[in-house]
Amino acid sequence: MENSEKVGLENPKVREVVDIVRNYIYTYEIEVNPLSIKFMFLDSDNPLITKKFAELSQKLVAMGYIPQMVNSYEHYVLVTIGERRKFVSNKVNLVMLILTIFSTLYAGYYFSGDFVAPGNDVFWRTVFYGFIFFTLPLLTILGVHEFGHFIVAKHYNIRASLPFFIPFIPLAYSIGTFGAFISLRDPFPNRKVMTNIGAAGPIAGFTTAVPLLFVANYLQKTMPLYKHYIPYYLHYPFVYHIFGLFMPVNTPFFPMTMSVWVGIFATALNLFPVGQLDGGHIARGMLGRKAIYLSYFFIMVLFYLGLSYTGWLLIAILVLVLGLNHPPALDDTSSVGALEIAVGVLVLILFILSFTPVPIYI
Repeated sequence: MENSEKVGLENPKVREVVDIVRNYIYTYEIEVNPLSIKFMFLDSDNPLITKKFAELSQKLVAMGYIPQMVNSYEHYVLVTIGERRKFVSNKVNLVMLILTIFSTLYAGYYFSGDFVAPGNDVFWRTVFYGFIFFTLPLLTILGVHEFGHFIVAKHYNIRASLPFFIPFIPLAYSIGTFGAFISLRDPFPNRKVMTNIGAAGPIAGFTTAVPLLFVANYLQKTMPLYKHYIPYYLHYPFVYHIFGLFMPVNTPFFPMTMSVWVGIFATALNLFPVGQLDGGHIARGMLGRKAIYLSYFFIMVLFYLGLSYTGWLLIAILVLVLGLNHPPALDDTSSVGALEIAVGVLVLILFILSFTPVPIYI
């Protein structure tokens, strides 16, 4: 037994981890540190290292440990003790959903006002319009997006929370929400899983939004107009032009037109290849460590676009504050396959279809 192994092996937990790792990986040296254990190995001794590490990581993560495989001048597996986290109750998700329904309903009320005939019950009819034609389609698109992540995460046996919807202070002609997210409670095991989970949300959300585009287009052209107030103008992404959809310019947009536009634009925002956004997951999964260079390039593009639309400047600054880099998967060495390459091409197409350089102008 190597001298470096003897240090700390009297600890039953350390001994347990060592025994588990040795069942999967043939190691030539072990270093025991206060917060981690390092297992050096040779590829030639472990021809099935990718498969074996995947099985090992699933077992150790379930026990509260975080294993990571590193290929640099040395090849080794580093096992650290995972942070014990307390997860919030699903009641929090429900409360946030209810608050978001009310905040988006407030916004939908204002977008619906031009399309509701005057009368004694105009308030309740406007509220009804706001819910049916703004809140419901918007939260459906955002919810399906997040459940896309959730379902694929479950497929890979990664624990994930239910969607958290984010309400926004109700303001007239705002959209009433900052979107939604799910919390992954386990790390990404490898780059393939990282790519597929990251892409599942935008694909699901965009697929949901496209049929609603046609419904909103029909209602925009057929619903009677009783007032003529335009809070701001929208630029429409490329997907509208492909389908030849009617795009209001000098008339108020129907509330569903606005909600679907927001859902499509949210797809573009989520696909920014930076940090912990969906695009950041996909870029890190596809490119590995080189993804940081794509993030640097994209930040420069955002600052350039900010010359025409100041909103991009604010987003670029926020991204810089939150961080450009994306943490690696547990197995950051294995490459992606044909499926992930196809997924990467697909989400690039979705980004082109849903992005617009100047989304809103006064």
